[in-house]
Amino acid sequence: MVLKGVKVVEFAEGAAGPLAATRLADLGAAVIKIETAEGDWMRRAVPAMSQDAMSASFFHLNRGKRSLALGHRPAEAVPLLRALLAAADVFITDRDADELKRFGIGAVSDGVYADNPRLVSVHVSPLGRKGPMARQRGSELTVQAMAGYTRYLGTQEQPPLRLGADVASTGTGIFAAQAVLAALYRRNRDGRGQRVDLSLLNSLLSMKSIHLAAQSDPDVYSGPRVGGANNPPERGWKTADKPIFFAFGGSVGAEGRAGWVDFVKEAGFSRLLDDPRFDKTGRTTTGHGIRVHEVREEYEKEFARFPSEALVSLIRKHAGNVAAYMSADETMAHPQTAALGIVNEVETREGHKTRVRAFPARFSRLKPQTKGRAPDLGEQTEAIAAEAGITGPAFRKMVESGGLLPRAGDA
Repeated sequence: MVLKGVKVVEFAEGAAGPLAATRLADLGAAVIKIETAEGDWMRRAVPAMSQDAMSASFFHLNRGKRSLALGHRPAEAVPLLRALLAAADVFITDRDADELKRFGIGAVSDGVYADNPRLVSVHVSPLGRKGPMARQRGSELTVQAMAGYTRYLGTQEQPPLRLGADVASTGTGIFAAQAVLAALYRRNRDGRGQRVDLSLLNSLLSMKSIHLAAQSDPDVYSGPRVGGANNPPERGWKTADKPIFFAFGGSVGAEGRAGWVDFVKEAGFSRLLDDPRFDKTGRTTTGHGIRVHEVREEYEKEFARFPSEALVSLIRKHAGNVAAYMSADETMAHPQTAALGIVNEVETREGHKTRVRAFPARFSRLKPQTKGRAPDLGEQTEAIAAEAGITGPAFRKMVESGGLLPRAGDA
């Protein structure tokens, strides 16, 4: 594994930081997850796994890690925390500077950890390290609102809608993993670690690059990236059973891809060829074309005679871009999903099997490992302390003084 031997210490909750550490674990890194006495709040997120008492979200974000649980007086565990960071390659946290100082590891707030100049420290925040809002609280939804993502689902004179997926947190987790790899690559060249800062706000704005380009003084105010708030949310084209999304035209030559004319002829609605609203490539009336909302009803009158599977087959026959809307279970069971190796089975703590998503990239010479089992709170505290040289009376003293939880799962 490419990151075998790399030691990661994660002191983060929720999605962004834990996802970044999980991706590094998939590539071979050994991850220690530090938790407070209450545990990562994601442990209490519903739903729970059907055969285990653990939160499904927590399992998928923290599989393959080891957990060290601090007690109610974490300052008593400062020697252990410092020892862990002194031996680590990467530190990932979403705690702010004041919180890190309270835990006795404030040195990572202002630069590379003093005892370990090779440490790559990654700091995730909602709104960034600098600026007038740097010290304010934020969340997935506040950042979606600030970045303007809610406007893409709502319609004029209606309340804005959030994106159903936690795109800010997930995107930040992905960017954090990329940043770690870049910092480790640089460290291999000069032997020095560095601090990396990421924010949910910056991630959303970075992911919005196409939209921001389209909205920056466009010549024509039309299309999905500038007219999102004026058009209803995209729900596909209705068929006899489930909706589909389809597109002809595209960006191939002046006339686009051939196929739309042959498609409407074979499907039995050649009448559209005589309607001046329809161009002969399908570019403006399918996909994200500028006339889609104007003519959608004409397509759906004809599509009502077809089950989605038949339409998908016919559109693909004529080189169109098409897919039926699927449920999560349908997607996970689809032959294409299986062919790409997207889903792997791992064991839970009770020995049951559950499906998880594998590392998304496929390499010709590298095989990421999909690790199973997410740890119970503090499950490996004693073993981790022993590896750091804190055993016997020294370990018991940390437990008795409240620095560490007395046993796994105690809060």
